[in-house]
Amino acid sequence: MAKSQHIYTERSLINSPAFIKFPGTAAKVLFWFLARRQFVKLNKFRRREWVNKNNGEIVFSYAEALNKFMLSKPRFSRALTALIEYGFIDINHHGGGMFNDMTTYHISDRWRDYGTPDFKEKSRKKDTRGLGFTAKNWEERSKKKRRVKLKISNENVTTTSNKNVTA
Repeated sequence: MAKSQHIYTERSLINSPAFIKFPGTAAKVLFWFLARRQFVKLNKFRRREWVNKNNGEIVFSYAEALNKFMLSKPRFSRALTALIEYGFIDINHHGGGMFNDMTTYHISDRWRDYGTPDFKEKSRKKDTRGLGFTAKNWEERSKKKRRVKLKISNENVTTTSNKNVTA
């Protein structure tokens, strides 16, 4: 399937209170997410309707953000957090990068209700699965013992001076 050279979005998205309050990097990442949508034409009762066929299957990795768009991991993470908090995307599946299991995202319409009582707040859940190396599981996973930290103090250290010291 050929990639389109255009990104289509509604004016109401750009003029929404959520988009206006948005941080700059998060707005860029939002457009990169919107560019990943794939649309198909549905012919219902002779009306042409476009439907997003890959919503919930959109993948955007930290490695791609770094290599292709020069976004550091913390910067990309803050952008994802903002996108979720303002209602533009939701996480469909939490992946574990170590196992080639990618996180998939869903383009959301929650931003329409931002700033109203109907807005459904969501936040990014902290990963508590304990994947990778942590301070608690380092010895178990690496099969090595940690080095004992040396205690260095400034006691018994003499300083030099320009004065003549006589005993």
